[in-house]
Amino acid sequence: MSKHYDYLAIGGGSGGIASINRAAMYGQKCALIEAKELGGTCVNVGCVPKKVMWHAAQIREAIHLYGPDYGFDTTINHFDWEKLVASRSAYIDRIHTSYDNVLGKNKVDVIKGFARFVDAHTVEVNGEIITADHILIATGGRPSHPDIPGVEYGIDSDGFFELPALPKRVAMVGAGYIAVELAGVINGLGAETHLFVRNTRRCAVSIR
Repeated sequence: MSKHYDYLAIGGGSGGIASINRAAMYGQKCALIEAKELGGTCVNVGCVPKKVMWHAAQIREAIHLYGPDYGFDTTINHFDWEKLVASRSAYIDRIHTSYDNVLGKNKVDVIKGFARFVDAHTVEVNGEIITADHILIATGGRPSHPDIPGVEYGIDSDGFFELPALPKRVAMVGAGYIAVELAGVINGLGAETHLFVRNTRRCAVSIR
């Protein structure tokens, strides 16, 4: 037996969540399909975890810059990477809970899985048929990998947030804002960091 909705969003990132909540608030019967975690790139492998790590890097920098003037010993004998990762995960989990609460309040059904289109108004998820008057595709994107030899030895921005430990040395390839920001974060946490760029002007724009 299939389920039918007025409005269906495929993708639980910022676009899908905002759109489905607004439709539900107008009285539409709504569902949202998401294969992984709610929040999309920004919440799970983007701005949110990056800012948590950036704050950690700022604290380390502040200790070294200002600590001596206020009588503090600036020697950092140990940095607990796992503790930072746990704090980062806890912060993200709180956002997930907030999304769950709002979607539940608006009576939006959240369906876990990947959607496959059967026709313009029908999708299949985990073997279940779901129909809707209107379907929004808000699946977001993923990091692109250049077609160059050896690319399999590197990691992308998603992989950055899966590092099991603070690396001793890092080479960041690219001058976009993601590369520049992550280079600043990892360097601020104590890793020897090198930024490889093709165009210094583009790099300067990202830094500004």
